[in-house]
Amino acid sequence: MKALVFAALAALSTSVVAAPAEETIYELEFETDSNWTSIEIRDDAVFVNAPAGESMNVTAKDGLRSFTISPKKIHLRSRTRGLVNMNLFVKSKNNVLGLTICKGSPSSYTWIKSGQSKQKNDLKEKDHCEQAALVLQLF
Repeated sequence: MKALVFAALAALSTSVVAAPAEETIYELEFETDSNWTSIEIRDDAVFVNAPAGESMNVTAKDGLRSFTISPKKIHLRSRTRGLVNMNLFVKSKNNVLGLTICKGSPSSYTWIKSGQSKQKNDLKEKDHCEQAALVLQLF
């Protein structure tokens, strides 16, 4: 009898444990006119490949010299200071994404946005990195 009660309590306690938050993939838009730019994620989110049915696109007015993407950081260098557009995908459990956005030219800008918010780095300091929080989804 004691074993039956213990088994029932054990089953009840495991069903009460909350399930972890589900990771969602969000699409971001990115644009810059800087000769180099980097975007780094500061929290537990990661950059991912495009999900099924979607695609990642990069367009550069004057071409790219290099483009590197890792789970936590994207770095791109363009051939000249021309316009670069791309879409990115991020997997996160949270609805706020902490980023560090860097640019290489004092008179250039870099912005990244989701469907809900936009962060722009247009400060006039060379090699300036700006910390930003991007809202991915509102409840």
